[in-house]
Amino acid sequence: MNEIKKWLNYLRNMPPPPKLSLILNSEIDKIFHPLGERNKIFYIIDTMFHFMIEQGDSLMSSLYKFIKYNMNKLIEER
Repeated sequence: MNEIKKWLNYLRNMPPPPKLSLILNSEIDKIFHPLGERNKIFYIIDTMFHFMIEQGDSLMSSLYKFIKYNMNKLIEER
């Protein structure tokens, strides 16, 4: 159990994950907006990529908070 506590402490002290949307959203726009001027379907593809990136950021943030604040409550010894 000491090994588990060691890993829990390590995980709880990690910094929050970076927000990928801050970097990737502008790259997605650079790729798909010019294409969207030629074919409107690329605006839909652009929106889908933005949605996936932002949902991924939200998932990572939620997992980080779960590990930091709740995981130890689930596996602590009684």
